[in-house]
Amino acid sequence: MSIRISHAFPSLASPETSVPREQYRQMVSVATKPDLKVQKSGNAPAILDMPLQDIIGWLLICGCSFLNLANVLVDKDEVGLDFQVLAKLGLIGMGGLYGLHGILTRPRARSLLLSFPVAWLLIIAGFYFLAVPFSVSPRNSLVSTCSIIAVILLTVTALDHLGVMKTVKAMFAGMALFIVGSWFFYFAFPEIGVLAEPIPGGEFVYRMSGLAHANTLGQYSALTVVLCVILFFSYKQRSMLIVVIGVLAFGALLGSWSRTSIMACGLALIVGYRHIYLRKEFLGMYMLAAALLLLSVLVMSTQVDLGEKIASKMELLSKSDDAEELTTATGRSVIWAHAIYLLQDQPVTGYGAATQKIHFEDHSLYTHNMILNIAFSAGIFAGIAAVLMILGRLRSLFFNRHPLADAIVVFIIINGLFENVIFSILAGLPTMLWVLALAWPLLLDDPAVRELDRSDRQPGDTRTRFLRLES
Repeated sequence: MSIRISHAFPSLASPETSVPREQYRQMVSVATKPDLKVQKSGNAPAILDMPLQDIIGWLLICGCSFLNLANVLVDKDEVGLDFQVLAKLGLIGMGGLYGLHGILTRPRARSLLLSFPVAWLLIIAGFYFLAVPFSVSPRNSLVSTCSIIAVILLTVTALDHLGVMKTVKAMFAGMALFIVGSWFFYFAFPEIGVLAEPIPGGEFVYRMSGLAHANTLGQYSALTVVLCVILFFSYKQRSMLIVVIGVLAFGALLGSWSRTSIMACGLALIVGYRHIYLRKEFLGMYMLAAALLLLSVLVMSTQVDLGEKIASKMELLSKSDDAEELTTATGRSVIWAHAIYLLQDQPVTGYGAATQKIHFEDHSLYTHNMILNIAFSAGIFAGIAAVLMILGRLRSLFFNRHPLADAIVVFIIINGLFENVIFSILAGLPTMLWVLALAWPLLLDDPAVRELDRSDRQPGDTRTRFLRLES
């Protein structure tokens, strides 16, 4: 029997992805497990090199997960080439060399990189390169673009070389360091770990920021919560460390008061574990609950002003006790309008990566939208490619089920409505997790991938469709 994933994830390297199942398993086994046979290479056995390569890859994934978005400056929005940026660039550079070596020497890594939808990342990166000459700061744009590609290559090579579990655990270790470090700075150095955010009326809202901006901490802590839950329940990694880090991450998520990340975290877990509650035996209960809810709304609409009630409840979620803050996405609607206005002048090339802080100096320094950020940086064709990448991944979500990959996709898409997330100035953990979410059907060493969901699904088979109630 041949592997059939092309209907959902067509590959540019079909000779390597359309191979007999047993041969494919052998290739994956060879690519993800060290060879225990001692083979001489010069005067040293080859087995001595394998653990070192594993350690290097693991440390690079862990380091990029922890460091790439960390910021211990008092002013988190300060722009400049400081020691932090140099350390990040050095780490990313080493990761890029590790990834490039893997792509050049490992056929499975090349196949993974060139298989859709992972290949969309390369296409978007290509548009980023084309935009460099049109940037107001070509050097910054080139460095940012190279960092994005380096992180993509690092992640793809690590998934092929280390395997899924080692790569995920390396990411978890980096996230754990970030969460623990954020709590340390929150208590020990509040001038760094606490964000005093001004709100209308001359008042301030104090949010936990830790090692980054409060919104970045919200992203990281929410992703850590998602990863802890899935490691504990789906991957059966039942350790006290995961529980403790999960609790600390949940506390940091609430402390950051990133409402987008809180909402995205909940919805990500709901979608990731949809197979638990989308069952036929619950259908009657769901219909009864929907009928009771509709009846309650009809009765309430005759007794009270629902619009006023909704507005008062929305005020509880706002920082300034004003519902208009939420209806304008905390002022982001103005930022989006400004981004679209600027994009009309350079729609094909965009303005180059890492230039938002120049063009949005009076508008919160960022586009605050993932698609707008890509389009602004590399032009509308890059934005279209990003939309196609997302739609392709959402389509596969309706036909396949993978708790970690699905949760990551949902989280990043929802968070991406209001933040840049992937393809940021220096790519980090969200981009690495996004690569994993795109690539999982080709990763047969993933213990969470069931036999039914791996590769032998025929077109039209809807046994695990997203909205189909399972028996």
